[in-house]
Amino acid sequence: MKKIFLLLLFTLVACQDIPQKYKTPEGQKILEKYKKQFVKGVVEIDPKLKDKVPKGDKFLIISVRKVQSQSPRPVAVLRVKNPEFPYRFVITGKHKINPEEFIEGDLIIMARLSKEPTAGFKNGDLYGVANAKAGEENVKIIINEVFKTQEKQEQNKKT
Repeated sequence: MKKIFLLLLFTLVACQDIPQKYKTPEGQKILEKYKKQFVKGVVEIDPKLKDKVPKGDKFLIISVRKVQSQSPRPVAVLRVKNPEFPYRFVITGKHKINPEEFIEGDLIIMARLSKEPTAGFKNGDLYGVANAKAGEENVKIIINEVFKTQEKQEQNKKT
């Protein structure tokens, strides 16, 4: 009986008309932004880096930044423990850091493979970058770089 009541309640709420403010041209633009608040794609590892993939637990961190943003902070982040590659991802509004901000326009998508689940690069992390647009469904990110701290880079130049 409870299930039937919940189903009826859900059906009633789901069938409600959209609020008046979204029936205006400005409201329609806002709804379009909400509909396109996602990015889908795949992360692959360049075969040249297969031997550099961390052993044991590892984390894939996919971050989404707006190209035009003044802030270095991502709009959305997805963390996955021990992913299998190629890894198919979907980043939506539920991955946003700030609920008030939209995943919109031109985007930079970065995939980082690390032994640490934390923000920020660590020496030896693997990463790749791709450009995309909000609402795009076939983004391909190839992890093809190894992060080295500035100090390590300078040591490598000397040798």
